[in-house]
Amino acid sequence: MCSMENGKFRVRVEYLLMLVVSFFWSMGHPLGRIIVRQVHPFQLGSITLSTGFIGLLLFIIISGKSKDLISLRTRDLLSSLGLGIFGFLFYQILTFSALARIPASMNAVLVSTNVVWIALLAAIILGEKIPPMRIGGIILALIGVFFVTFNRGFSLDGRVNLLGCSFSLLAAISFAFYSVFGKRVLNRNDPLIVACLALFSGSVLLVLLTWITRGYSEVFSAGWPVFLVMVFLGLTMIGIAYPLWFSCLKRLPASHVSIFIYLTPIFAVILSLIILKERFSWWFWLGGACIIGGIMITNMLTRNPNSLKS
Repeated sequence: MCSMENGKFRVRVEYLLMLVVSFFWSMGHPLGRIIVRQVHPFQLGSITLSTGFIGLLLFIIISGKSKDLISLRTRDLLSSLGLGIFGFLFYQILTFSALARIPASMNAVLVSTNVVWIALLAAIILGEKIPPMRIGGIILALIGVFFVTFNRGFSLDGRVNLLGCSFSLLAAISFAFYSVFGKRVLNRNDPLIVACLALFSGSVLLVLLTWITRGYSEVFSAGWPVFLVMVFLGLTMIGIAYPLWFSCLKRLPASHVSIFIYLTPIFAVILSLIILKERFSWWFWLGGACIIGGIMITNMLTRNPNSLKS
């Protein structure tokens, strides 16, 4: 009876941890929206990536996984570093650039379409078949993208920031490339090790890009509170959320854990309503429902434990 109780307790704890992960991932949207009013998206992205990498590296060292990092094959090492361009460098630049232009709720919902793009790219690049049910989910999600984008009116009269929406969708597509191109290396190695290496290359490249193009004077002038929030986002969204996510994947079926992905845009919208007082027409809510429904239908047939959400 003791082991059964422990088993039940372990499951409850892991579900709670997945709620924490979803909540951490969702915080980046409203808080990022606030921060990009004072600093450049490059600056925000470089600091969150750097602090997230440090947090993740510390976890790998403490958990004794550093030997896996050192023993990685050269080909997988280079592949992992290359994945950082799509999974972190482009993704951070695009999603924070979107937050500088569109509401956090819109960004969260549009970025969450990465699951749909993963299914499409897997079919195009890897030749995977798309069952009819998954096609239906993709179409439903794309209809939702249209409704969310044009929630303030179906016209190009300045009310719709198409550039911001495009950045959000490109961020989702960038992460889809990370997942599809990294499928083999992720399957051969510990996904946490691959993510750490990709995070390292992404953070180094973005720090250099920021240093060359913008510098960090705006970060210094913004003050310590803004800097600490950026560090907080990096540690929570990456340094803490990733280890928790993969730990839960090892103990629970991927189908159980993947359900919590759907909570991230929902949490982000709720936080944006509370913190930023964002309000939308009913087209936004209809579109959001279509996107989440389409993602659920698509992901029901995908079951890829290596797919990540930010």
